[in-house]
Amino acid sequence: MTLGPLTDAVAAASAEALAAVPRIWDRDHTVWSEDPTELADRLGWLDAPERAAEAKDELVALAEGVRADGITDVVLVGMGGSSLYPAVLASTFGAAAGWPRLHVLDSTDPAAVLGLERSVPWETTLVVPASKSGGTIETLSHLERFLVRLRDVHGDAAGRHVLPITDPGSGLAERAAAEGFRGPALGQPDVGGRFSALTPFGLLPAALLGLDLDAHLASASEMLTQSRIIEPNTNAPAMLGAVMAAGARIGRDKLTLLLPDEIASFGLWVEQLVAESTGKHGVGVVPVIGEGPANATFGEDRVVVALGDHPEIDELLQAGVPVVQLAWSGPHQLAGEVARWEFATAIAGALLGINPFDQPNVQAAKTATAQVLETGEELPPTTDPATVLDTLQPGDLLGLLAFVVPDGEDEARVHAAADVLRHRTGVPVTVGIGPRYLHSTGQLHKGGNDRAAFLIVVGDDPEDAEIPGKPYGFSRLKRAQAAGDHAALTESGRRVAHVRLEDLPTA
Repeated sequence: MTLGPLTDAVAAASAEALAAVPRIWDRDHTVWSEDPTELADRLGWLDAPERAAEAKDELVALAEGVRADGITDVVLVGMGGSSLYPAVLASTFGAAAGWPRLHVLDSTDPAAVLGLERSVPWETTLVVPASKSGGTIETLSHLERFLVRLRDVHGDAAGRHVLPITDPGSGLAERAAAEGFRGPALGQPDVGGRFSALTPFGLLPAALLGLDLDAHLASASEMLTQSRIIEPNTNAPAMLGAVMAAGARIGRDKLTLLLPDEIASFGLWVEQLVAESTGKHGVGVVPVIGEGPANATFGEDRVVVALGDHPEIDELLQAGVPVVQLAWSGPHQLAGEVARWEFATAIAGALLGINPFDQPNVQAAKTATAQVLETGEELPPTTDPATVLDTLQPGDLLGLLAFVVPDGEDEARVHAAADVLRHRTGVPVTVGIGPRYLHSTGQLHKGGNDRAAFLIVVGDDPEDAEIPGKPYGFSRLKRAQAAGDHAALTESGRRVAHVRLEDLPTA
């Protein structure tokens, strides 16, 4: 670590972090709050690798059964913690020889839904609805849509082509039994969604890709062993948490990530974990991905964490930016990084005086979305982006929130605009794809500090996709989610504007 102006703050935070280590391992909820609500029953991630060893045989048997039945494609529908790590696994490892391809859908854009629907062979496709609560509106909407496709092909046997991942006793678990779905694979109720990567929510997708679960989990066990040791040169997870908290305490709250290209998608998983865990009660660590000195200004609000070697590091150090460089030896290390960041985030929450396991502001956008769907309200009219852009000052954050097709042309245009705005405004610019970000950075947007401003973009829908059993389709749901978040951000006192995609700057 080369911490420069952060050195003294990290030294103080490190002592606090190490003092918290044994208490965390003793499952002492008072590390974070005297109130045990959403704390005492949220610490199961600490022994997730050991518990995974117990569940491994069942998960592997489910995956082997899928492969034996000739399944060639798996469509996982989920949001946030139920989808981001499976997406990392799919993009990092892909399917082993003879195992099915894994597609992850976390969009309500009708073009994204229709594009996936038309790209897979439904005769040999398995749908995996993943939801801890069993009631996630996006996931259930996808399930209803794809069940129609499965029934068209398989009739009454369609249930054999659905394998839910959900918590015991959820409505989705009950439905699995009633409708003859496979499984279900049951999650751990004492692990929150964003901490669930090393539970069945991440491990069943890993098994379906043909990964060796023991090998995958080995680095996580090693990292958690390190996190028990009360020694700063050994407990790397606690020290990372101390850096995160120290930075936030002195105004360096923009945690910029430099990642190896082979796990670029891991940034979205870290972004959700850190943002949703720390962004509340007016404080927060703001994860920033996709930025470096070549395309952004690194001011006095930055801390950089680099996984592996990056040519930008020398330039950042010369500019006096605090940099933490973590060793990287390849994708076999991935689960260990999950464990590192989970423990670090728990430490950062303790030092910042917040509960990293709740999400008090997430419900605001959900409630507003439901109200929009019920009343038929629309988004406010589009306006000039300058109404927000002209307010930006050093230390602010600009978020571009785009309800568009993931990885499509419109998203590319949003990212291009983000690069222009980084140079023009000098502040960090993040891109959130809706509704994914509502289950990720949305908590930070509304619960963190008020140094954030947002532009919401909603793509056109030339073709809609019906949601069976609902009086609206995916286009209406997408627009309602955008309108709901606009209302929730406004209610939270944030600077926000609904703008046209074509009004974002291109140069």
